[in-house]
Amino acid sequence: MVMGMDTRAAHTAEHAFIGSLQKILKSTLSVRKVEHKDPYNIAFIRKSEVELDFEKIASAEKEVNRLILEGRKISHHSFSSLQEAKNVFPALRANETRLENVDTITVVEIENHDLSACSMEHVNNLSECIFFLVTNMSMNGSDYEIRFMVGKNAMDEAVRITEKINNICVLIGANYNTVEATIKKLSNEREQYHNRLKKLTNKLLLDIPVRTIDNQNMNLITTILHDMDWRTIQNFAGEMILKPGTIVVLVNMVDNDMASLIFARSDNINLDCAKIFEELRKDENMGIGGGKPNFINAKIIGSKSDKVVEELVNRSLKFISS
Repeated sequence: MVMGMDTRAAHTAEHAFIGSLQKILKSTLSVRKVEHKDPYNIAFIRKSEVELDFEKIASAEKEVNRLILEGRKISHHSFSSLQEAKNVFPALRANETRLENVDTITVVEIENHDLSACSMEHVNNLSECIFFLVTNMSMNGSDYEIRFMVGKNAMDEAVRITEKINNICVLIGANYNTVEATIKKLSNEREQYHNRLKKLTNKLLLDIPVRTIDNQNMNLITTILHDMDWRTIQNFAGEMILKPGTIVVLVNMVDNDMASLIFARSDNINLDCAKIFEELRKDENMGIGGGKPNFINAKIIGSKSDKVVEELVNRSLKFISS
């Protein structure tokens, strides 16, 4: 919690939000903890017993803001023990581990909505929360991590989100009503083009002529590609070195300033790819990267690709024959 930060409204809004989620899910939620990190807050909800998605989150968010507009009253009830509180309020929600050393159990009641045992301070009316906004939901270990804002912070963030949506609409040539359909269409098109690129990459890789070194009983697979699918290239290299007696040197050019390199070899070849690349890198000052003795990934200067491939092959053959 941030020292000096007034968290009463945020904490009260969190109670209302959890109460709304419980009604939607028809299940009691276990809130492990709540953090306040001005300007946002985080609720950690155990995911072992419930399944959340943003549609449910949004439904709860809408109800909280309706309750804020209605100005639901907040009441406090004191008890000498948690069991006494549960006897009076059977539907009470409580994080028992956080209340073990509390002398007095305080039950916070949001009028006709939620009952929760809590030692924190709260506002007297939900209207003091002004506005409630969930900004993100993600997984964090065994918890759902839900970020939210309250009051002016929430209102300012809502405006920023609207600005971002409008900027996105301009960039993709859509309007507010069509933006989701347009993004879905663009995503589908991207997937189609990516699949075509993978097929083309795979075809080019399979067409690489294999250079056979007869006196070494070894095969060399080398080429320089341009703007091909890197994952397909990596998979290809991994498959090729499963065959004995194979060295692979593959470059994927992006531009003269940058290219990706794979330098790999079969397990039966006594060659330290990482060491050879590091020696070449120091000699030529042409890139960065590394990996295991049998497989390295690197970034090299694109304009030096031909020289890098030639040097790696020559140094490899020299080392093997020595």
